[in-house]
Amino acid sequence: MPELDAFAPLVASLGQPGFAPALMALLHAECGADLCSVFAIAGEGASVLVAESIAPERSAFARVASLRYAQRYWRRDTSAASTLGRAHRAVQVLKRPAQGILDIDYRHECYTEGAVVERLSLYRAGTPGIIANAYRARDSGPFTPDHLRAFAAMATLLHAALARHAALARPPEQPATTLSWREAQVASMTADGAEQPQIAEALNLAPSSVITYRKRAYAKLGVSNRHQLRALLTGE
Repeated sequence: MPELDAFAPLVASLGQPGFAPALMALLHAECGADLCSVFAIAGEGASVLVAESIAPERSAFARVASLRYAQRYWRRDTSAASTLGRAHRAVQVLKRPAQGILDIDYRHECYTEGAVVERLSLYRAGTPGIIANAYRARDSGPFTPDHLRAFAAMATLLHAALARHAALARPPEQPATTLSWREAQVASMTADGAEQPQIAEALNLAPSSVITYRKRAYAKLGVSNRHQLRALLTGE
């Protein structure tokens, strides 16, 4: 179990925008995680509570992948739903390699595109249900046994913090319309402050294609500028 002092920044930021970076820092320090996500599950829907990366250049991927999972893949992820259904009396902790995900589209968009090789997951049923994930990138390699033990040791306390944060901070409203993968990529990078030439180079797209995807994303999300887009995607 990590020293309780390690949880201090997380507890201090409950219900605040700084909660996501504090959670990422904790999971990176104690479990070697490179990215993290947290979903609140209510009824048949999933909302993104946290989508974060320890590396700034991966922040857009973390947000896009989490949003796409909530919008498109949660209802197809029968394994996660089944595990959450069993997690009524205690927190469930599981490790899963990316190659163990049989849904090819889900694996490609949420793992392969971000060079993610493995995840550790915390499941706890409730109102809402909570699913929290820590991920390792390919260049870091899989989680070690010590990482798994550290994650499992903090799971109960971590869930308590996540549940409290969910109660204090209303999850950002999730866009009702599902964006395409490219639209989501362009929208997230735009929200992160990237300019058109940067996005075009990073995604290997023509500048005119970036403009098209951005216009489509704005229209689907009902926003008209970068500030509104960022507020919608991040809740800030």
